[in-house]
Amino acid sequence: MYREHPAPRELADVVDAFWTRSVGAPQGDRSYRVLPDGCIDVLVHLVGRPRVEVVGTMTRALVVPDSASEIVAVRFRPGAARVFFDVPADALTDARVPAGELGLPGSPLLDVLSTLPDATARVRHLASVLVNHRRRRVDPLVERATRALASTRPPSVAELAESLGVARQSLTRRVREAVGVGPKELARVLRLQRATQALRAAPRDHAALACELGFHDQAHFIHEMRALTGLTPGAYVRALATDPA
Repeated sequence: MYREHPAPRELADVVDAFWTRSVGAPQGDRSYRVLPDGCIDVLVHLVGRPRVEVVGTMTRALVVPDSASEIVAVRFRPGAARVFFDVPADALTDARVPAGELGLPGSPLLDVLSTLPDATARVRHLASVLVNHRRRRVDPLVERATRALASTRPPSVAELAESLGVARQSLTRRVREAVGVGPKELARVLRLQRATQALRAAPRDHAALACELGFHDQAHFIHEMRALTGLTPGAYVRALATDPA
């Protein structure tokens, strides 16, 4: 079972959500699909091969076997993981890195979480570790840029750079170092998120949805869905019925 937990006030500016996932004995050879979302996560795996890892910003979907698992995790807002790590986010893109290599107390965190009785207590402890581990503030320019790119009608990179008063190259570099991808790719990923949220919410006419979300046409929508999720819109909707998450 997948469950999201709200961030405490001290982390609300940098954390999208804490989340937990618990699977006892999955039935059959099943898997689930994790889509790009512009975020960096820290995952604590408590069973199987216990470990703490940082999962960098993804540029493509991952198909994950639905094996037995007990996970406690945090998903940072786009651009916010740089608050906790010294390395630029684009060094982590599409990578999974042991948390200890990035300065997080991986082994001590694993030791404590494995003794706690439930998800609520584990999330609370992970949050306290992060509160004490903050190293810097969020880059205000990146924060404004990601907010603009998440809007229903995001500006072009050139328009965004002009509105923020910086050169396009400088904007691209700062967003890439903080988020893991540049503003153009982040806009694609965030539009994908809006599309999949709409498809999950209710049956939709795909041509109308493509127009609503700013795709050139339905063919462009299908191309982007396939490129980022590995599925067409129709196949994605059909997969929702069997998603074990």
